[in-house]
Amino acid sequence: MTTQTLARLIIATVAVALLTLMLFSGRSASAGPPRKDTTAPTTPTNLVVTAVGDSTVSLKWNAATDNSGKFTYRVKVNWPNSSINVVQTVGQTQTTYTVQNLAPFSKFSFAVYAVDGSGNRSGDSNLVTAETAGDTIPPSAPVLQAVALGPSRVQLTWTKSVDNIPNYCCTYALTRNGSPLTQHINAALAPSGHLSVIIRHLQPGSVNTFTVTAIDYTGKNSSTSNVAGAETWPSTDTTPPSVPTNFHVISFDNGGGEAWLGWTQATDNTDAQAISSMRYM
Repeated sequence: MTTQTLARLIIATVAVALLTLMLFSGRSASAGPPRKDTTAPTTPTNLVVTAVGDSTVSLKWNAATDNSGKFTYRVKVNWPNSSINVVQTVGQTQTTYTVQNLAPFSKFSFAVYAVDGSGNRSGDSNLVTAETAGDTIPPSAPVLQAVALGPSRVQLTWTKSVDNIPNYCCTYALTRNGSPLTQHINAALAPSGHLSVIIRHLQPGSVNTFTVTAIDYTGKNSSTSNVAGAETWPSTDTTPPSVPTNFHVISFDNGGGEAWLGWTQATDNTDAQAISSMRYM
């Protein structure tokens, strides 16, 4: 092979290599970036409620699918009488979920949808509703005693109630002779485990019956005590005290939200009066 022929062979080989390189480079440049996934997962179906508790609802649904093979579920919780929608994320392999911390005695609606890694969202599943049961167990019934303290006063003392949910018991409502009692009630000292009030401005020589009802935090569950009776002492005093006069503000405590009030004390033909001012908070 001559030198001239060898040179031509080398030139031809280089040319072919350059042409091949240009062709492949052109193909790579024209291919562009990978195509984005725009296909949403299929919609989860057959959403059902499987259990309801005081503050929980358990759900189950048929699985979704996606071309990417990877997605998560979103459980949408619609709160009653509100535009608030709470969305909670559930893993792809899970087709059951228990929604926690719901308000008792309330009706909620639920739906499930799927979202893939590219953010494509499926449609919502069928909508289901459920009403939380809430606490239905009443507190224990108070045991009530009534003792007359004078012509116009009776002291009521009762045992504190307990409830199945600790620290949420109780408020108490009183009745006198079958009617709600809301006035002339003063707190009084009571033995441990008891509560006590003094009922004032009763008719001298009158027979009065009382009950106390314990109501738990739901406002729906209650228990009423036994009926306790007391007869106020008779009295021949029919003259009321004089009217207090010169009612006025003594001073304000701007920082503590308190005010001192004063008045000219009343007098009575039988009972002494020693209070001349009081603090209002």
